[in-house]
Amino acid sequence: MTDGSTRVITLRGVGCPIAMCSRVRAKVSKADNVWLDGIASVRDISHNASGPIQACLTFRDGTERQTSIIEDNRVLYIQGRFGRTEKLDLANLTKVDFE
Repeated sequence: MTDGSTRVITLRGVGCPIAMCSRVRAKVSKADNVWLDGIASVRDISHNASGPIQACLTFRDGTERQTSIIEDNRVLYIQGRFGRTEKLDLANLTKVDFE
């Protein structure tokens, strides 16, 4: 987290602040998608209050790509306490590692 804290979470999908859009992929541009199960980490995340997020994606095959994640896919939907769904905006994170 940007405040220095760390959390272990279960990712349920991605979307915007209003609703989850996908459980399996994120749109990184109008024409390009990234499958969530192929991502190893997200780092160098820009902290824009709104709009797209710039980040470096590292994939499970070791490749990296600097990209822009569209505004409609910048919120991570996670399993929270008591089984409730919580939302984490990528702008509030410094790094995300996937197992």
